[in-house]
Amino acid sequence: MRVKKTVAVIPARMGSSRFPGKPLVKIAGLPMIEHVRRRVDLSDAIDKTVVATCDQEVLDLVVHYGGNAVMTATTHERCTDRVAEAQQEIDADIAVIVQGDEPLFDPDVLAPLVAPFHNDDQLKCSNLVSVIRNPADLDNVDIVKAILDENSNVMYFSRAAIPFLREGNNRPMYRQTGVSAFSRAFLTHFSNLPPTALEITESVDFLRILGHGHRIYACIHDTPTFGVDRPEDVAEIENILREDGRHKILFERISK
Repeated sequence: MRVKKTVAVIPARMGSSRFPGKPLVKIAGLPMIEHVRRRVDLSDAIDKTVVATCDQEVLDLVVHYGGNAVMTATTHERCTDRVAEAQQEIDADIAVIVQGDEPLFDPDVLAPLVAPFHNDDQLKCSNLVSVIRNPADLDNVDIVKAILDENSNVMYFSRAAIPFLREGNNRPMYRQTGVSAFSRAFLTHFSNLPPTALEITESVDFLRILGHGHRIYACIHDTPTFGVDRPEDVAEIENILREDGRHKILFERISK
């Protein structure tokens, strides 16, 4: 089986409704998009990292710091559509999507996320999920919950607290993270599929994949994720960079 070229694409736009200008906000002196890009670059599982953006100031900043970036249309509402457009300019067999608002991204998650593609030519999509440990996260609509079957395939995503705990047990509950991987052909196919009613209802674009009968493999990685959704999240991220040993080391590596 031939080696498949893997490119990580980081979608980023300035027009976030909850946090305008988010990609360029300074976190410990470094723009957030650079935190993410440089952490992704630390992974040996990635051949190239590219930022996909519709904003000239984001592209200019990434290029200024020596990174790769491509311009995309301003009309995309979903990050997957932005990445699907960006991959037209990228030579890759596997496209890994890493959200541009996770400055504490752990590069170690990428190897197990893409490994199944090198062993299974039929795999179309994988999605990183992590265990929910804080009960309050179940009621947080910003956190998408994932239900898995016994073979680690995704059965459903929801912003609601699922599954309903009628009977207590030790089955873990999972959250969707902003990290996923697609075969090149399937990402293009997915982008051309019509949206589904459940996707629109939940505002979770990966429900389009399930709604059209395709499989999503869930890569379970027991690492917490810290997305920046609102301006007040920045102070919490900076505190973690100061206090958490691993993140402190990673920040020192990407700051050199």
